[in-house]
Amino acid sequence: MIRWFSLVFFFGILSLLFRIHFLYVLFYLSIILPLLSRYLSRFVFSNLKLDISLEPRNIFYREVSRFSITVSNETFVPVYWLETVSYLPEKLIFPYKVGGLHRVPSRGKISLTYEIKGTKRGVYQLGPVILQTSDIISGEEFKNTFRVDDRLTVYPKIVPIVSGRIHSYQPVGELRSDEVAFEDPSLFRGTREYGTGDPIKRIHWKLSARTGVLQVKMYEPTVGAQSVIFLNLRYQDYSTFDRDYKVELAITLASSLATFLIRKKQEVGLVTNGGDMLIEDTSLTVQKIPPKRGEEHLIRILELLARVTPRRTDDFPPLVYSESLSFPRWVNLLVITPRENEQLIRTLIGINRRGTNVSLFTLIDYKGDRREEGIFIYEVPNEDKIKAL
Repeated sequence: MIRWFSLVFFFGILSLLFRIHFLYVLFYLSIILPLLSRYLSRFVFSNLKLDISLEPRNIFYREVSRFSITVSNETFVPVYWLETVSYLPEKLIFPYKVGGLHRVPSRGKISLTYEIKGTKRGVYQLGPVILQTSDIISGEEFKNTFRVDDRLTVYPKIVPIVSGRIHSYQPVGELRSDEVAFEDPSLFRGTREYGTGDPIKRIHWKLSARTGVLQVKMYEPTVGAQSVIFLNLRYQDYSTFDRDYKVELAITLASSLATFLIRKKQEVGLVTNGGDMLIEDTSLTVQKIPPKRGEEHLIRILELLARVTPRRTDDFPPLVYSESLSFPRWVNLLVITPRENEQLIRTLIGINRRGTNVSLFTLIDYKGDRREEGIFIYEVPNEDKIKAL
């Protein structure tokens, strides 16, 4: 701006001193051109369109998401230089501040894509995206900051359970039972003749027409295997020197168990005393997902595990006891905690005496896997031990 005024002053003095027509032209051009250039630059910059996309928004551990920006120039004047700055998740990519200088042609566009690898679970806010340029003649700067609404969710790591030792003591999948809890129409067993009291909806009409005798469908009597994972993320229960590692190990164990059991056709639920990185409500005492089956339900559990964080809260054993009362007696409780203690063991023994299968997973290497008073105790100090469950 100072150079522009200096140039106008210079040609103005020359034109007054020498009274030459050409100097008058230069004087007027030094006034008009910068004003016109500023107007055009402002007009072009205000008509730049920015499109932001993040695909996919939810990824599994070590998968890749692509963050793309497209700048479109809808005017007849090119942008000779445009600086773009995009802020990406600092924990996932380095350098997290990316961008560069670009030329945007008239009626044209530029597209930039950055790959983000899910190396750490969590929910990450992207942006902002900043566009900046300046007028070539006057040097006036133009800057616009765009907020990014999309969040990137990275699901926790899932370690495949290959040994399947937990199959030996708890029901996995659907169990045959003489006491029918419910009948699953997908487990067709055969037909029999119609009897008094059989519902009409169970009549096999095609077979009845073919045989001339009313036939009804029969299904396998089943009891749905149901498991609930109790995840202890009480901040005080984790040692200072390895807290971060143990918390991530506990969450990895929970996601691995949930994946294994749901893919074995079980209903799986989750109860945790951890916080939520998207919720600042300190009165939130427990987060839980009721038991269900299916891949969609698994994704719901993984989304919660992606957001969950350790926090200072009340003792874990009373939470396990009170929440266990809300589930059927024959449910399987899978309790994950950094280390066992006498109060927790007494609580789990009491729950087990009601007829509930209880398994305790600790994150230490102390006495080895064992069974104590009906409680199965598994020590999982690292991810390799998860594979061997």
